[in-house]
Amino acid sequence: MAAENANPQREVRSFLMPRDPSIDRRFRPRPQKRERLFVTVNEENDYESGSDGESCESDGEYSLGAPESIDSSGSVESGALVYLRLRPVDVPSPAYSISEDGNVLVTRPPSESSSSSNNKNSMEKQYSFSGIFDETVSQRDVYERCIGQKIEIEESFTVLTYGTSGSGKTFTLLGDAYRPGVIPRSLENIFSQYQTNIYPNPALKLLNGRITVLDDEMASRENILRLKILNGCPELEGDYANMQNCIINDHKFVPLALDTSVSVLIWVTFVEIYNELVYDLLAPTNPNSSKTKNTTTRKNLKIVCNDGNVFIKGVTSVYVKSSEESLRLLRAGLQKLTYASTSINANSSRSHCIFFVDVLKYFRSGVISETSYKFCDLAGSERLDKTGNMGSRLKEAQRINTSLMVLGRCLDAANSISAGKGDRVPFRESKLTMLLQAALLGKEKLTMIVNVTPTDKYYEENLNVLSFAAIARNIIFKAPVIKQNQSRYSVIGEKPDNDYVQQLLEKIAWLRSDNELQNQQIEELMDKKTQLREEILRLSNQHADELAKQEHELRTELVEYFRKTLEENRKKHEMRLQSELESQKRIFESRIEFLKRKYEDELEELREEIEDLEKEAEKENMEPGNSKKRRTTD
Repeated sequence: MAAENANPQREVRSFLMPRDPSIDRRFRPRPQKRERLFVTVNEENDYESGSDGESCESDGEYSLGAPESIDSSGSVESGALVYLRLRPVDVPSPAYSISEDGNVLVTRPPSESSSSSNNKNSMEKQYSFSGIFDETVSQRDVYERCIGQKIEIEESFTVLTYGTSGSGKTFTLLGDAYRPGVIPRSLENIFSQYQTNIYPNPALKLLNGRITVLDDEMASRENILRLKILNGCPELEGDYANMQNCIINDHKFVPLALDTSVSVLIWVTFVEIYNELVYDLLAPTNPNSSKTKNTTTRKNLKIVCNDGNVFIKGVTSVYVKSSEESLRLLRAGLQKLTYASTSINANSSRSHCIFFVDVLKYFRSGVISETSYKFCDLAGSERLDKTGNMGSRLKEAQRINTSLMVLGRCLDAANSISAGKGDRVPFRESKLTMLLQAALLGKEKLTMIVNVTPTDKYYEENLNVLSFAAIARNIIFKAPVIKQNQSRYSVIGEKPDNDYVQQLLEKIAWLRSDNELQNQQIEELMDKKTQLREEILRLSNQHADELAKQEHELRTELVEYFRKTLEENRKKHEMRLQSELESQKRIFESRIEFLKRKYEDELEELREEIEDLEKEAEKENMEPGNSKKRRTTD
């Protein structure tokens, strides 16, 4: 009896008589608190979250915090924006429904699995999002709500598409020629904003995570590499025209009012993470080698973290001048992605791919700003009993699920840090989380578009995806507040001294004037630097013009010299041929004269012989005996 009085709570443990809310599952008392489960984006975070800071899974309901608020210390809190997109299906399942406000998804177990009461997924659950897009929402609405405003205010961000295999992640990012996705619209928006300020040559570049000014030789190499890669990319032709017309009809992109002295340089990078190895999708291939040899000898790139900056060592970044060039590079990189067929998706991506767009702005004062946009298409989370993978497909699925699990752990750790716990975020356990480190630390805006196929077949997989999104939605990043150190002047409040205060004020005024003078000198130096650069550019152009003029003159002199030389050689050859002809003529004339004399002598001898013969004949005729004989003969 004494034992029962010592622990009376254990007597009430049925579903009909639940435990008191002030007693937790380990029968420890806890204070009463009221907590709002769902908060929209525009509402303020006017309630106090729990001290444990967890994802609040209680009786099948998920509490998702507000994306942006201000805490008591004055630091600005910003959270990840998580949107849900439902793929159109022929027969939607009644297990998924959207609340009246349009930001909460209610899931109920399918009828065939509702009998298993021991299953934790057999209860109704509610998930809150920044926005839910059903099958009626177009690509235009998805872009306007998720991405458009961030590009207009030039804010760095990272976009993740997450979901099961075949749920429409790639279509959300890429789309097609008549329904362009997030990336084509973002590229068109970026180039529309800076169309009059794009610099013609690659003068600045991000090298090893740092902005580097390229000299003439380096810029020339970048131009040669750019042309080489673009010449190997497939032509878009009519697809780009249809895509651009669709985007122009859907949006009204307005160019930014930038000064003409501002130069904008845009670089594009495309990589994939396959089996926890990073590969460059824009690296130029050797045309003499076969495709199979290229795919097997791809170079694994190394991710380097230096002073909080994360970069891929040796990755190919291409300088682009238009959205068409960027889309050509994107399509060329997609042709190198690793795809395979599974039981769920006939053309399933077997790797995570990230498309980087870096915008560098150079101002006349010498200031350089950087804006980075990352578009990440995560590989689909899979269950082996649904995909039926074996062999290399099984290894790929295991690596994909492992990297997604590490991403979930990083989001959970970031959520714990935002709640006040000192957990370590395990960035280095996966290549994917290393590249997304800036977004997971709150240095860049994080937007996640979760894709779900609302059918009973993928109900359990969808619950895992939604739970993953709930963790991301709960993260709140606190921007550090810089507080002034007032310990230096604490003695003033304790012992006020007018002379001392006057001296401090005079010193402060002098320092301010000195700072103003230094700022003025810095501005003058910047102007002088700009003038010197312009003078160097003018001299370089003048030198190039002089070299071109000298080259033209040298070419003209060489042509004239060769013409004269050819004319002299022609005359010499004509004279030589004329002399040879005359000598041959003399030789032939002498021979003809010799033969003529020879034949004349022979003719003379023949004439003499004929005369001799005639004389002998006459003598014979004059003899008498011969005449008689001739008569008898007659």
